[in-house]
Amino acid sequence: MIAITAAAGTTGRHILRALCSEGFAVRALIHSDEHSDTVRAEGAREAVVADMTHPDELPAALAGCSAVVHVGPPMHPREITMGHNVIDAAARVGIEHFVLMSVTHPQLEPLLNHQSKLAAERYLLASRLPFTILQPMHYMQNVHVRDCIATGRFTQPFSLDRPLSFVDLTDVGAVAATVLSDPQQHRWATYELCGADILTGHEVATILTDVTGTPIRAEQVSVTGMLGDHAPDYTIDGFTRLANHYDRYGILGNPNVLRWLLNREPTTFTQYARDQLH
Repeated sequence: MIAITAAAGTTGRHILRALCSEGFAVRALIHSDEHSDTVRAEGAREAVVADMTHPDELPAALAGCSAVVHVGPPMHPREITMGHNVIDAAARVGIEHFVLMSVTHPQLEPLLNHQSKLAAERYLLASRLPFTILQPMHYMQNVHVRDCIATGRFTQPFSLDRPLSFVDLTDVGAVAATVLSDPQQHRWATYELCGADILTGHEVATILTDVTGTPIRAEQVSVTGMLGDHAPDYTIDGFTRLANHYDRYGILGNPNVLRWLLNREPTTFTQYARDQLH
């Protein structure tokens, strides 16, 4: 049995789907029972409600599992605490393999989400648990293709001229399944997961226009315009830092490791956009 934390979130659902398609029995850890139907629809054999900020709930939630895939909820003010609690519980119940979902370039500590991922990496390295750390790039899934078609707009809160690398979460899920299929080969490894595309916002809009046949223009918006008026201050702060960094530097990675792990070429943004139309 493989446990996945935050299994009802975007990252968790993609990993859950990939593991179940490869025949793994998966226990989905969720924050609320309202997400039970969601994770079971993706193939989870079990759905267990556990609050990662409550360390006393986690050993029972992980008991009987051989491995854990930990997904820290992004831009959450207690993500570091959650990571520490899950690692402690995994060590307590004798988890044989801990897969941590981190982020490409976690050492970019001015970014709050990178701070949290780096703290989890450090804690895991000191835990003595056999581990694999996966560091995915900026997700293609952040681009909602059907919304772009409906509005005729692709929006982002940083420069439309700054190039970014991307990765398809479907590829990330496939890597997680590969790692868990042969834990011995992938223990003690840290893998950067990055696709081959490097695109500006204008280039994203051009691809969306070509693939969908609908004119889609690129537009830079504010962070509050993206998040809405009622987002928590921590989330606004986190996305503001991220937008400022991307605006100045972008974020780039190399596809070679992902290419090796997939044993094929990474999914391109054009392929991703076409897949979203089905």
